[in-house]
Amino acid sequence: MTTTQSKVTPKGRTKRIAVMTIRAVVLAVTLMIIVWRTIVSNQEVPPENPAPTPAVSLAGPFLIAVQPGSPLERKLEVTTGRNERIQTPLVTVTGAVMARLRPGQGSIEDRWQFSSVELSGIFAEWQHAETEVEFDAKQLTKTRELTAAQLASQARVVERLRKLVATGTEAVRDLTTAEAAHLEMQLEGQKAVFEAERALSEAIHGHADLTRRLVQAGIDPALLERAPSGAALVMADVPEVRLSAVAVGQGCEARFYGLPNLVFRGIVRSLAPALSPERRTLRVFFELNDAEARLKPGMYAEIGLGTDPRYAIVAPADGVMHIGESDYVLTAAGTGRWRVTEVRVGERAGEQIEILGGVRAGEKMIGSGAILLKPLVVQALLEAKEVDAAAPSQNP
Repeated sequence: MTTTQSKVTPKGRTKRIAVMTIRAVVLAVTLMIIVWRTIVSNQEVPPENPAPTPAVSLAGPFLIAVQPGSPLERKLEVTTGRNERIQTPLVTVTGAVMARLRPGQGSIEDRWQFSSVELSGIFAEWQHAETEVEFDAKQLTKTRELTAAQLASQARVVERLRKLVATGTEAVRDLTTAEAAHLEMQLEGQKAVFEAERALSEAIHGHADLTRRLVQAGIDPALLERAPSGAALVMADVPEVRLSAVAVGQGCEARFYGLPNLVFRGIVRSLAPALSPERRTLRVFFELNDAEARLKPGMYAEIGLGTDPRYAIVAPADGVMHIGESDYVLTAAGTGRWRVTEVRVGERAGEQIEILGGVRAGEKMIGSGAILLKPLVVQALLEAKEVDAAAPSQNP
């Protein structure tokens, strides 16, 4: 059997080389695609839906971050502390009319009306004790004057007898008798003065005790002596923490529960000398003008202290958060940052509240909507407290 080999023409050889070249290129490209896919598959693929940025978070000590443009931020009203002329009371307390001086004729003692029979009885005893003090003081003065006069007279007798004895016209016995009488007068005079001083001291102590009883019952005795006709004396207990806002001479306004449409104006006349140890309050005594005789002893009132016109910083009451025993606001600390700031506040007047300390006039703060951030404020305060508590243990 004979095998016949066909001849390969130059044209066929060229075609074959072209086919082989194309196959090599396709194979190289395929390998490159496979390698690229392998490399990409081994790399970390970022998530299609990244975690959203929180609308609010803690940004540092006493700092809260609120995402700009977020729905939460749109609910926050940004305002500023304004310096305004106000008459808002510094402190509001509950008080009662303890005594009232009726206008008209007659003695002041008969014109006083008191809120209780007990108080009226103490006042009568106090007046009697005051009379005793005046009487005993006069008695002491007269006793001293009488003793001094008697001693001076007897001293002149003794001196005259000494001269006569020296000239021989009087007996020594008479001089001795006169000198003994002078010593006896000294002893009697000292005894009389001592008894008068003791009586005065007892009268003063009794008067002071009745004065304390009057103060405890709700009356400053000094006001009973100088109150004008038609005056009403009111007493209220002010908490110890608010005493810095109370002073003698302050203006005040009283609104009585029985006369809700009337405002009685008056003045702070005096403060009790000591705090109540049980309730930690101080009694404050007011004098109100009641020329029309509308008030009755025993009536209760809401009294605003410190109503004299003044300039003060006011802010929206909704922006103040009471946490624990303190009050806080959120003041601006940069774009989207709010600082937890402790403030001292006065009384509220409608939608506004007086800021006594902690914020300056013109400083930006959050008003309405601040309550939405209160959980973060509490968290910031707790973290700050933990840091403060741990700080001493880190120092050797």
